[in-house]
This record gives sequence, C-alpha cells and structure tokens, in this order.
Amino acid sequence: MKRVVIVGGGYAGTTLARALDAAFEVVLIEPREAFVHNVAAIRALVQPSLVDQIILPYGRLLKRGKVVHDRVSAVADGGVTLVSGRHISGDYVVLATGSTYAPPFKPATDAMADFRAASAASHAAIKDARSIAIVGAGAVGVELAGEIASALKGKEVTLISSTPSLFPDFAPGLGKRLKANLKAMGVKLILGVKAQGLVTGDRPQPGPLHLETGEVVASDLVIPAIGARPEVNVLAGVSTAGFDPRGRVEVDGWMRPAGFKRVFALGDMAANGDHMTIVASSRQAPWLAKALTDSSGGKAVEDMAAYTAWASPPILVPLGLKRGASVLPIGRNGAVVGPLLTGAIKGKSLFIPRYRKEFGL
Repeated sequence: MKRVVIVGGGYAGTTLARALDAAFEVVLIEPREAFVHNVAAIRALVQPSLVDQIILPYGRLLKRGKVVHDRVSAVADGGVTLVSGRHISGDYVVLATGSTYAPPFKPATDAMADFRAASAASHAAIKDARSIAIVGAGAVGVELAGEIASALKGKEVTLISSTPSLFPDFAPGLGKRLKANLKAMGVKLILGVKAQGLVTGDRPQPGPLHLETGEVVASDLVIPAIGARPEVNVLAGVSTAGFDPRGRVEVDGWMRPAGFKRVFALGDMAANGDHMTIVASSRQAPWLAKALTDSSGGKAVEDMAAYTAWASPPILVPLGLKRGASVLPIGRNGAVVGPLLTGAIKGKSLFIPRYRKEFGL
C-alpha cells in the first residue's frame, strides 16, 4: 500500500486525508492540537458558547491513517523532514498548509487555550462597545458585520473597504444584494476608502478610526478583517518554487509546484485559479484524490486531464441567521441566491454538525 504524506490539517488537508484513508497509508502532519472550524468562529464572537463546538480534536478523524503533531522543515519528492529531525518517507507528498488570518478568526498559535482566550477577549470587547468599525469587506468582514447587527441590537456598526464595491470578483448581483441587506440591518458602509493609523493590522483595538480622506469614524472598537495570507513557509527554501502576487505557490495543471514530480499543493496556499475559499478546496481535494489513486495504479500524472478551477466561483455569505446572499455554481456566470438558500446551506448551522460528524464527535 502506498503512502501519502499530507502536510497541513486544515480544510483541504483533512478532506483529502479522509478521501484517501481507505486506499492509502495516510500520514497527516499538523502542529496544532485540534482542528478549528473557523467558518463558525465569526458567529462565536457574538455567541461564545459555539467555541466548544468548533474545536475538534484530530483523534477520530482517520480510521486507518495517523496524525503526527509536528512541523515540516524540508520537502522532497520522496518525503518530508520534520522540525524534530524525523524523516517521513512517502510515495506522494501533498502540501495543504492553507492560510493564516488574525485571531480571533483563526488560531495564532498551536494551543487551543490561546484561541479560546482570543475569542473570549474579542467577544467581551464587542459586547462592551457601543460603536464598532470593521476594516475589510471580504467574507469575514461582511459576515462579522451581519452577525453583530443581527445578534447584538443597538450597536453602531460601520464597515469600511478600500474597494468601491462588495465582492467585485464574484458573480454580478452578489455585492448588490449584500449591500442592500447590510443597509437594511443598519450597517453603515464606507466603500472605496482606505483606513489609516491602525495600531496593529490584525488585532481588535480601541477606536476611533482615521480614513485617508481625513474623516474620523467614531468607534469604541476597531476590528481589522483585511484578508487571509497564504501559509507557504514550507517552501521557503525551495529555489524552484514560484509565487504569485498574493504569495500563493504557483503550480502546474496537476497541482505540482515547479521542480517536483510527486509533490502536490492544494487549498489556499496554491495558485491554481480558484479563490481562497473552502468551497474551492472541496473541488480540489476530490480531484487530487482521484489523481493520486490513478497514479498509484500506474497512470502517469501527465496523461491525466489537468485540474480546472471553478468557471463561476461559488461563495456563501450569511448575515446572521436570517439574511445573506450566495453564488451557486450554476450556469456560465453563477446563480446569485438570497437568504432562503444561503440560510439552508450555511447560515443556520454553519456546517458545525457536518464537521463534528467528520471528526467522529
């Protein structure tokens, strides 16, 4: 039985590991002591009881494979070397180290106590603030504005974005629907203007907030939500690796970084034409699982059909339990749908029952 070494226990890595668990010897390398279902970490800031539901230990994820809690210091076609000095050989190596995001949206360390503390501190700050400015109107910033406005009535919420419209890279109509929803919820939007003078670019901090126009947004609390950053340190010493303007590793049509034949990369860290979203990983992981299965049966990777990104990228953006909009991968440009389907697919449960079941909880 051939061995697959998967580096990274986030959404892409765990999805692939589960898909391969029956047919390969799977070794999943992940330094964190537990998986954090960060899709629900945003709502946990207004509903702190969710924190216990979204920290998922790795112990029951795989039936046959194993999880090694360590970091990788070097990658080669024949396996990986760990920071501890141990070498783990593999017929295939898959890099799925994902992306980083500031706490409290993702863990900043490997210890779950630190994530719990960051989430609790942010919840307390949000609860105490009368006015809140959120800097960044991607999925995290927009969802956070919606969660606060729907769950904590009476807060003055202002959402600031340097882009003149919401979600310009997705199907037309998504941004317009979300903008109308947010305004109906009482959220003030300031678009096409950059924030200035943040004490830190990644942590909640006291207001007010200064804008490049000279305007001052009166706010008790400022929460940066300025986007995910690909985690590619595992390839930092690889001279052949190339990176796109966002810092994602460039891959060929079969998800391989330059210079490798049996090392693959997927998820947020890989520049394969998809956006940095979980739904993108849900498309990539099954493709790679089939490719590795076919390769193990003797088929050359280069003889396989290359991976193709979503033609119309999907995204799900709930604004609390009752509002939101999404793009479903239907038709040439995608289908923009409203709160009914957004809530049914994601907004009501945030996939918590699904992921708890996948992790054997």
